[in-house]
Amino acid sequence: MRNRSGIAKRIAVIGAAVVAFAGASAIAATPAHATPGDCSAYLAAQGFGGLEHGLACTLGDISYTLCTTQLTLLAVPPATADVACRLAAA
Repeated sequence: MRNRSGIAKRIAVIGAAVVAFAGASAIAATPAHATPGDCSAYLAAQGFGGLEHGLACTLGDISYTLCTTQLTLLAVPPATADVACRLAAA
């Protein structure tokens, strides 16, 4: 059962990324100072690293809500997800 949960989380993250990137041309340009790398570095310092977390940070450059949703699915505590996603969109 745990394996199914992990697969479902990965599919959700990948699905959200596909939707976000497919619609990126319709979204207004993000600020030049957005820093998904800061988000990833913060998460790594908190013990949450990996491809899925980095992808959530990249989504944070597009949408704070997408970022926090994906990090929540990856079991990142809400307060940590909030700070990380704010860093991604700063």
